[in-house]
Amino acid sequence: MNKKVPLGVTIALILVAITASIAITMSVAMHTYDGLIEDLPKREEMYAGLSELDDIVRKNYFGKIGDQLLNAKLSGGYMQGLGDEYSYYMTADEYVTFYNRIHGKMSGIGISVALNSETGSISVAEVNESSPAQNAGLQKGDQIIAIGDTAVTKENYETMVKNLEGDKLTSIDITYQRGSEKKTVNVMRGYSVKSVYYEMIGTTGYIRITSFYENTATQCQEALDAFAKENVKSIVLDVRNTSEGMVEYAAKVIDLFVPLATEGNKAIAVAVNRDGETVETFTSDAKDYAGQMCVLINQNTQGAAELFACDLRDFDKAQLIGEKTKGNGKRQQVFTLSDGGAIVLTTASILPYKSESFDGVGVAPDVAVTLTQEQLDQLEILPHDQDAQLQKALEMLSGV
Repeated sequence: MNKKVPLGVTIALILVAITASIAITMSVAMHTYDGLIEDLPKREEMYAGLSELDDIVRKNYFGKIGDQLLNAKLSGGYMQGLGDEYSYYMTADEYVTFYNRIHGKMSGIGISVALNSETGSISVAEVNESSPAQNAGLQKGDQIIAIGDTAVTKENYETMVKNLEGDKLTSIDITYQRGSEKKTVNVMRGYSVKSVYYEMIGTTGYIRITSFYENTATQCQEALDAFAKENVKSIVLDVRNTSEGMVEYAAKVIDLFVPLATEGNKAIAVAVNRDGETVETFTSDAKDYAGQMCVLINQNTQGAAELFACDLRDFDKAQLIGEKTKGNGKRQQVFTLSDGGAIVLTTASILPYKSESFDGVGVAPDVAVTLTQEQLDQLEILPHDQDAQLQKALEMLSGV
């Protein structure tokens, strides 16, 4: 993948108050901000309005003002004011979670928990797939009654839950109860997020991509290697309901399947800013996948997943089956803030290999196949033989 072209310089939005000053510093390009409010008098008017509001509130508000919370709300409100559903603000804690997920890493043991009000134990509400907890045998409904040598109680519940997070690549002993059975297991904290699932359906390979994270390409390559050992000649790639991920990581996955880009934009994709300038180019190498492919898409396929589907068709590597995608053809980038938070900001339009931008219009399938709303709601657990879109793909690849 190509190197990222930096766009960021620093701007400051300062709210002057009588008792305190609230500073919100955003690492966003000055020309981006100036483009939103180009007229200097208008910017000064906005600052004055915020300062006046802050002045009135601090003089007259009955309650206590929490500046940290106020900063977060102001930052969030600013991003909402852009009117862009794909641009948003994250607190420092939210950004840590986001950063780890996008980079394919998670802290903890991979469970969601709740307090058992009767016993004070930690109830396992959900177990993430391929997590250390699942690998250790923990299941939904299990009651964690001790961590190490310390019993879990109502009084130490929050502390014990934090102990489940702990430092990455450290292990802990967890004692849990399931019915009348008690068991102690050693569980490693920290794990890689799984975004690729694969299996054989008859003689056809099936790859489900749930997100485009930093480690998604590596996981896809593992699937292709496994299929190569089975002499698989055709693959179904499923990006239905796939909406999360970054364009740069999608480009790495696309590169596994397509050859060197020699036509169109001569690249997997290009990012074009609001001035029509190409700010980043994503290229491919000569190596590609030689087998036949179909890509499953639906109305919840968006962003990086749309580029993936569009490019595989542009390169004449796959046919698309399902329903028209959502139509998010803009690129979002992450800018960190001085307080540890961050913003996700739309910065460019993404142009695929040959096709026009799919922003606002979506990517249409080659073969339209619809599912009922009930089937769509249950897609992740829908049996293969009841999945009309998957069955159509298998039918089209059956002669390979």
